[in-house]
This record gives sequence, C-alpha cells and structure tokens, in this order.
Amino acid sequence: MRSTFVAVLSLVGLLGCGSSPEVARPVVGEIPVAIGALETRLGAGLEYFEVSADLRGVTMVLAETEQDNSGESLGMYATTFRWEEGELTSDGETLSAEGATFQASAIEISPESLFEQIDDELSTPVIVDVAIQGSGTGSTVIDATVVNEKGGTLLVLLSGDGRILGVQAS
Repeated sequence: MRSTFVAVLSLVGLLGCGSSPEVARPVVGEIPVAIGALETRLGAGLEYFEVSADLRGVTMVLAETEQDNSGESLGMYATTFRWEEGELTSDGETLSAEGATFQASAIEISPESLFEQIDDELSTPVIVDVAIQGSGTGSTVIDATVVNEKGGTLLVLLSGDGRILGVQAS
C-alpha cells in the first residue's frame, strides 16, 4: 500500500513542487496530536508497529497481543488508525501481524529540523512520507521517502533531529 501511495504522491510532487520552505511536507508535527487522540480513546501506553506521516495525515498501526486465560500469548494483531483533518478513523479491521513494536514515548522527532539536511543535500527533494518503526529494542527507526526532480526515489534513514544516517535507492 505504501509503495502505491508513494508512486501517486511522487507524480503529484514532481508536477507541482520545488525545493523551498513553501513545499508541502509530511505533517510530522501532527504525530503527537494523532497519538494523543488514539491514546485518549483506547488508553495510554499503546504499542505500535508503525506511525507514519504523509502530506495529509498520520497513520498509526497499533500492535495488539491476544492472550488466553493464563496470560499465554496467542498471537499479535495490527489495527490501523488514521488521523486526518482533526478526525481519528479506522476501518476496524484487525489482521494477524508480527514485528518490532514501540511505545509513543520512544518517538523522538524534531519537526522543525527533520528535513533540513535532506534539503541541503538534495536538489529539489519531494518528501512524500516519514515512517517510524520499531527497532526490536523498544526504540525507533525513522525513514523518509524522498523523490527528486528527475524521478528517482530514495529511502533516507534519519535521526530524530534530521541527521542522515543512511540512504537506499528504491
């Protein structure tokens, strides 16, 4: 799903964006608001597989563990929630899932500086989304999908303050 979404946004971004402060960027500043809304609804201390921000909103993939009466784990499940235009929604579908998880307290992002080094290093980058995923140790990994004016796509591994830690062409 993410690759289809990125392809559509890449085309839109290439047709209408240049590198300047006015360029549309993923709404990373909405991540704490979205998580706050979800945790107000369901309770604090939730576990997440992924939290991502695109140009319009925030998607949160909630990790849930089903247990039997003795507390034995029966499996992990994922439910997706979307925060857009101040509204929290979900299709309610829960799917079997596995992977590293994290809590909201592990997210350390500086929205003001997250994209500065990408802007400095690349000519007219279009950043279509940012994903935060579990690392397996309770901490997080942050990556941004970046498209340049020539149509190339990069997955850029970032620190929470925007330092580029690695780049992979996709």
